[in-house]
Amino acid sequence: MANHTRQLNPSMNRWYQTHACRPSVAMQQLCSNTLELEDGEMLTSPEQLQFLAFLAASIGAKKAIEIGVYTGASTLAIAEVLPENGTIVACDTTDKNINVASIAWNEANVEHKIDLKIAPALITLQALIDEGEKNTFDFMYIDADKANSKNYYEFGLQLLSSGGIITIDNMFYGGQVADDSCNDENTIATRELAAFLIADDRVDYSLLPIGDGLAIARIL
Repeated sequence: MANHTRQLNPSMNRWYQTHACRPSVAMQQLCSNTLELEDGEMLTSPEQLQFLAFLAASIGAKKAIEIGVYTGASTLAIAEVLPENGTIVACDTTDKNINVASIAWNEANVEHKIDLKIAPALITLQALIDEGEKNTFDFMYIDADKANSKNYYEFGLQLLSSGGIITIDNMFYGGQVADDSCNDENTIATRELAAFLIADDRVDYSLLPIGDGLAIARIL
């Protein structure tokens, strides 16, 4: 959860966002509305939203999966760069904030690209496999419960085709991964995931200090 890049001071964050981001009108309004919410810190940082869109566009993604929708900013960022016949399967366990998301999706004219699934993501991902969708997706963004991030990743390896990209948010977990005194369940899960990812020879891998740490895995 980071609506800014934690490693930068406030003045550098303002400069960075000004020079790194080209948000659409719909995205600007959605981010503004989200930051007014009590849990607005959960918003993906603008520069990370920009980078996710850049990655998806760079591989010509047509089909994407998102785990963790919140107010739909990352959904919007990815949907905006998909072709008109593209699809993003957006998974969340609640539709609490979908009214906020839908306004922006409609304004950006991307709602027809978004297949919203309100259910535990593990069930949705298994259903996609059961429906014959293996190796048919191009891009995946994981920003949900940390205990299941590795499980989501493993599903991604089955659902994405060779050359597809899986991204995982909050790999720094607010800096707690480097603090030996922090041993809560989410911190431990994130540490273990980081160790697993760097050793996984099924992918090319990088970990970027953007937002709260973004893992990037390209399937070989």
